[in-house]
Amino acid sequence: MTTRKSTALTFGQHLTIAGSRMFLGALTGAIRLTRGAQPKGWRTLRYGLLRDQTLDHMAARTEPARAPIVFIHGGGWMMGSTDTYSHDLIFLADAGYPIFNVGYPKAPEHPHPAILRSVFQALAFIHENFPEAEAVHLMGDSAGGNLAVMAALLTHHTEFLDVLGPGPKASQLPRVLSVTSIYGVLDRETCLNGSIPAGDTMIESYAGPGALSATVDAEHAITPMDLTFKTHPPCLLICGGNDPLLASQEIYAARLRREGHPVTTQVYPTGIHGFFNFAESAPKAATRKDILAFLDGIKT
Repeated sequence: MTTRKSTALTFGQHLTIAGSRMFLGALTGAIRLTRGAQPKGWRTLRYGLLRDQTLDHMAARTEPARAPIVFIHGGGWMMGSTDTYSHDLIFLADAGYPIFNVGYPKAPEHPHPAILRSVFQALAFIHENFPEAEAVHLMGDSAGGNLAVMAALLTHHTEFLDVLGPGPKASQLPRVLSVTSIYGVLDRETCLNGSIPAGDTMIESYAGPGALSATVDAEHAITPMDLTFKTHPPCLLICGGNDPLLASQEIYAARLRREGHPVTTQVYPTGIHGFFNFAESAPKAATRKDILAFLDGIKT
């Protein structure tokens, strides 16, 4: 397929994106000031030529080391960075899981399928350069939760990879053992029905106006609910009770159960969107505990 250089948006939509980026940038700065320096043990590696095609790696802090975690950050596909998660992911390394915290180029400058293609480029890099990454767990939050589930499905159904255009072959990718979505974008309708602020701008910036239709073709299938699949890796879906994306999780969980796929859901009544990055809270502590319990139950 031909990759668009950028998504054409209105002046108002560009203002919305700029405002969102400024807000997240200020929030990110506050998080950095509150938490201090990045924890020791992280190292940054480049997996591609674009500015944001980097990943942060941390080795397991305990033995025996387990199958690695590949984490994909959120930010509406338009913003976000790996370093805001450097403190939040340490609990995985402390439990024996090596971590790969993946960055990627952003929409609308790099619209679909560029971001997913970049994720697969990162997976191929990890598989080639780290012998322990023959099999991995995928994980992400918000838009990163979307990308994690999409990558898991595309890895299990390699015919979908053709839609992404040139990229790694299935043999170059690690085996996906499980996928965890933390308040992920798992359907389009929840973003388009007005319950998500600027949800339509977010979707259009990522995949163009063709993604705003009630039904979409393969080129605009950007959420798991847009895909038809026969198998699905074990899946953990996490969300807060006060998160507008809870509806998206419920829609996807209902489908997985209806079709007989393995899914575990956790809803924390007081949780809001983004709690995984915020200060310590009951939902955040429960998330760490539930993620580890889920991962410990996965057969490798």
